[in-house]
Amino acid sequence: MKPAVFDYYRPATVEDAVAALGTSETAKVLAGGQSLIPAMNFRLAQPDLLVDIGGVEDLDRLEVGSEGVMIGASVTQSRVMSSDEVAGAVPGLRRALGHVAHLQIRNRGTVCGSLAHADPAAELPALAIACGATMFIRGPAGERTVDAGDFFLGPFWTDLAHGEIITGVHFPSEPAGTVTFLDELAWRAGDFAITGLAAALATGDGTVSGARMVSFGVSGVASRMTGAEQAVLGFAGGDDGSDLYEAAYEDAADAVDDVHATAEYRREALGALVVRNVRAALANGNGRGV
Repeated sequence: MKPAVFDYYRPATVEDAVAALGTSETAKVLAGGQSLIPAMNFRLAQPDLLVDIGGVEDLDRLEVGSEGVMIGASVTQSRVMSSDEVAGAVPGLRRALGHVAHLQIRNRGTVCGSLAHADPAAELPALAIACGATMFIRGPAGERTVDAGDFFLGPFWTDLAHGEIITGVHFPSEPAGTVTFLDELAWRAGDFAITGLAAALATGDGTVSGARMVSFGVSGVASRMTGAEQAVLGFAGGDDGSDLYEAAYEDAADAVDDVHATAEYRREALGALVVRNVRAALANGNGRGV
């Protein structure tokens, strides 16, 4: 398959990019293109204009500070994954990116592009919610910020309005005593998750004192697991995990049936992932994704 006819524009500034997007109702931002181009080839997406932000220098920044990591819109997943400085500040990023597709995809795909695409089975949206990341967005009305928990609205649907682009995302530094991890079940390594879990656990004295837990690949959008977050409080490595399993199972009540797995399988698998990874975090100080 080949894409439908489209125009191509490579802006020099963010302002140019926003202006170009405003000229078309179907225009799309091109960063890594690892999701957009296949969709265009199958004509699932038919933009009449591609705005290539690869030449916008301001979007190529990867900055690590005392408060966390700032990732520009054109920074590739491989660049983030290979940075020891990033891994020291936000260990969950390297752990999650190890699950994302394959090396060749990560070499071209961008972190912000995955967030903007909002595939319900993708790892990075779930991690962003679990970490409390902040999206930086620029559009015709100026710049605004959105908490990751409010950004993902549904399958391939975000809070981005027409003419807006993500210019960057900020992941806060992992607090002392917190373990961030991501684990998933997929038919093959590199495939999208059938069921996945991203979590940040506050641990101390061998128990869990706080948690942000997010499921992905289960329903139409990455979702906070509020029941499991409550059930895990006080959890110790020697607990049998039955209450935590049941809470995670109930959190996945909106699990979907599709050609990859049944809703029941997804719910049971999510419960098992939660118990297994919480135990690993308490025992080893890290998750299975390390």
